[in-house]
Amino acid sequence: MTAVVRIDGPLSPMDDQVGPGWDPSSGGLSPSEGTLHSTDESLLENAEVSYVNDDVEELTDELRHQFGLFPDEEQELSAALKAFGHGAKTFDQARLERLATDRQATSEHVFSFETFAKKNGFEAKFSSEILSRPLLSTNDKVSRKVAPRIFQAIQRFMEHNGEVITRLENRPKTSVMNRVCQSMNPTFPKGSSSTSSSSSSSSSSSPSSVSSFSLISETKNLGLDSHNSGDRSPATPDSSRSSFSDLTGTGSDPDDPDAIPRAEMDLVHYIIAHGIIRPRLRDEIVCQLCCQVTDNPSPKSRERGWMLLALCAGCFLPSNELIDHYFAFLHNAPAQVSDFARYIMVVLRRTNANGIRYHPPSWIELQAVKLRRYPVLQVELADGRVIPVESDPATSAWEMCLSTASAVGVKDHFGFSIYVGAQRKISSLGSGSDHVMDAICECEQMLRVDEGIGEERSPWRIFFQKEMFTPWHDPDVDHESTNLVYRQILGGIRRGEYALLPEEVPKVAARIFYIEHGHKVNFDLISSKIDDYLPKMMLADPKSRDHLVRSVLTAFETRGYSVGILNAQQVKGQVVSVATNLWPLNFSAMFEALRHSGPPLASSDVILAVNGDGVFILDGHFKILLGFHYYDLVDCFVGSENDPKRSTVGFVALDGNQFRFLTPSASIVHRIVSVYLEGLRRRSRWAVALQSFQLQDYTGGSGDDFRLMQGDIVEMVDEGRRRHRPLHPSWLYGRCERTRVEGSFPSDVVYVLPTIDRPDDCFLSVFLSMEVDQMKSLPSNAKTDLILSSGTTGRHLANALDSFA
Repeated sequence: MTAVVRIDGPLSPMDDQVGPGWDPSSGGLSPSEGTLHSTDESLLENAEVSYVNDDVEELTDELRHQFGLFPDEEQELSAALKAFGHGAKTFDQARLERLATDRQATSEHVFSFETFAKKNGFEAKFSSEILSRPLLSTNDKVSRKVAPRIFQAIQRFMEHNGEVITRLENRPKTSVMNRVCQSMNPTFPKGSSSTSSSSSSSSSSSPSSVSSFSLISETKNLGLDSHNSGDRSPATPDSSRSSFSDLTGTGSDPDDPDAIPRAEMDLVHYIIAHGIIRPRLRDEIVCQLCCQVTDNPSPKSRERGWMLLALCAGCFLPSNELIDHYFAFLHNAPAQVSDFARYIMVVLRRTNANGIRYHPPSWIELQAVKLRRYPVLQVELADGRVIPVESDPATSAWEMCLSTASAVGVKDHFGFSIYVGAQRKISSLGSGSDHVMDAICECEQMLRVDEGIGEERSPWRIFFQKEMFTPWHDPDVDHESTNLVYRQILGGIRRGEYALLPEEVPKVAARIFYIEHGHKVNFDLISSKIDDYLPKMMLADPKSRDHLVRSVLTAFETRGYSVGILNAQQVKGQVVSVATNLWPLNFSAMFEALRHSGPPLASSDVILAVNGDGVFILDGHFKILLGFHYYDLVDCFVGSENDPKRSTVGFVALDGNQFRFLTPSASIVHRIVSVYLEGLRRRSRWAVALQSFQLQDYTGGSGDDFRLMQGDIVEMVDEGRRRHRPLHPSWLYGRCERTRVEGSFPSDVVYVLPTIDRPDDCFLSVFLSMEVDQMKSLPSNAKTDLILSSGTTGRHLANALDSFA
């Protein structure tokens, strides 16, 4: 169960806009808009926490079966996807629920913030003075150095002494997050923008124009320290004092890592980035803010302090020592800011459930807190629709996928992902636990640093698209899902993202014309409409264009579309099925990795691409170095799963070669590939005899004598087509290709191939030359429950519709 902030009431018109807006009908990546949910009452005052079942309770077992995911497969894949980027909860969720809802649990005389302050030797009240040392004692030199600077940044943001926050033209050339990382870790790359060139790619370098969110990975791997808030021994006064120039950060270079910013957005990033990167500073930041909003003589300054507390709550949590006192402080907030306090208690629970952020708040989050509203993000679909999705600082890609799928009626939502794009770059956020607001923040900073576009004009956009398929995907089971994927494919072909071989163009175009225009298609119609479906460069030459139009018309007529027998929805499903075969890399989940062991590759820095066809090893330019179809793989294993920095995923090939790759996503890759391998074996009709076997029927009741030799290919027979019953409930029943005889045999004498379709003879001939020891090393089918009834899940032929026509 995942906590999701739900807001009662219908969506209102988009009259509170964050950003200049964009035209959904325009092509390319144009400016994005974030809309604030607006109702008569403050949403912060009416915030409620409800729960959404991550396993989609409304799906019955029968419906799950139709979708091709059995309950155990669905649970394993969901766990794998949600595990990506998701650390362990800091607190037991029930404890935070109790602290938020039961005021007696934080009795003021026991857990007041004043009690905590007194215990730690500072006064819990507003101060207009410069802080010369941390409020909380620590032996950590970095914390002693940084804490006074953070305090001055807080004073500056709260407009202490009437200081006005400005939008300076001379803003730093690097992101604040980058500079804070550099300041706190000297090995962090200097002068880099918010996205490194090594991990960002233009539309020409990747088959799907996908780039990664680099700083998310970089801040994950900093490893500066752990949240050990118990390490608080008294500090030496002399060592903790800094000069006035050190505190003010008045250097002329705005890119100086130690300089305190002056622009409002930069101040937010400066304060919260320190808490994200260095857990020991989180309590210090929260305590400084609690002090500055207590007895603050300026109502405006006090409100801006509560804004910072709200923004911090969406990015990190206080420690176990402070959490009870912090909730007591929130329960006793003045009436003027009680809505802020309630909001913070909601967001703290959400942050605990979904994990800390890897980036400071985005500009849209700052505006939402100012207006005391929850932001509603606009999610674009491939068919042109734009779906408003409620969000908060902790919203994950998984939650946004579920919300979007539910809004448009997509039940088979596996493989759909959230993409975030800006300036003709688009990056997959996946469908896991990574935070959507982190991606938006990085887009904002990338555009500000690289393009000079301010956060308030940042043209990011959010998309809901299909990223990967199961190997047994059946497009007929969920028409809404298939419609979206078809539109995605249509747009990708037109933009040239999905490259067609010359011989495939007429066939694919014929299907599209049948779907879009029915069976009454002629030369003139194709000639006038073909520009809507194929890339311009393919149609630039008049002679080639005329030839292509004639080829499409010929394919349309020869494949039977002119008869009008087929339903357009069936042909859409056919286009989707063909796409999974033509463009497997465009429908892949990709994971960065390093080669750990195994036969040498052309590059050690690789990308693992997992899709419905198999596992492919790519170099940095997305060139295939090595590929395994699932029937090529015998096993997938994982090592050092509890240590992300040393975790490896390995693959055992049929030829005996083993490859291991070092990747933080090892357990995710392992789970997905293992579910795919086991799922294919469940659904497979094809097996290879591991040893000789002979069944002689002396009663005459079970048919002819059934014999198998090592390497024989066996096709399992569905229950409704069997000539005889298996002799034992645990035995299998099939037809030997060599003898064409049907019979029963024990499940452990065959190796069930993880495939839906029969592999080619060249591959199958490998088993004939295998040594006995190699055969014995293959996993038998003793523990796999095969599905061999009529109408089995995922049994569809990619060319069945054409064959029928």
